[in-house]
Amino acid sequence: MLVCAFFSNFTKLGLGLAVASLTFIASQRSASAAPLVAKPGVNATRVALIDFQVAILQTEEGKSAKAKIERELDSRKKELLSQQSELKKIEDDFDAKRSVLSEDEKASKTRDLQTKLVAFQRSQMALEQEVRQKEMQETQKIFQNLSALVEEYAKKNNFDLVFEKGAGAVLYVARGSDITADIVGLYNQRHKVKK
Repeated sequence: MLVCAFFSNFTKLGLGLAVASLTFIASQRSASAAPLVAKPGVNATRVALIDFQVAILQTEEGKSAKAKIERELDSRKKELLSQQSELKKIEDDFDAKRSVLSEDEKASKTRDLQTKLVAFQRSQMALEQEVRQKEMQETQKIFQNLSALVEEYAKKNNFDLVFEKGAGAVLYVARGSDITADIVGLYNQRHKVKK
């Protein structure tokens, strides 16, 4: 009951937080860039979109990084699942025997359960923090490489603006299509994963 609620938060982790942080950094960098100046004689503004979260997850390097993180943390996840199962058994046992226990025994068992639950929550939070740190470390390099590719691609294909789909941040100033797949393809060509 209590344990399941705390543990379910762990399973919702993904690269989203890492991408959101990196996108914010990029938007801050873009905000401090030179102001937009219209090109003389150009009537139509070409705009493109990219979804960095999708791009990072679809690059071979991103897939490899995700698998690496999962492998590194798999034993810790299993340990947390074991702790969760143990806490559930203790909680169920306590609930079943509650009516026959003395007040002192109830208080003692409640303290023991709370102590174990707090230890479990600390372990869970530590693992979640470690996952976020590893995701940030792994995705930061990919994000920087993707950002450089976006600028290069936009210049080559005469795009005036490139927006990040999720954040709406202008990533490049210089037609309204999603270039995510093109950028992922270019990235995979240039950044081969060592197997």
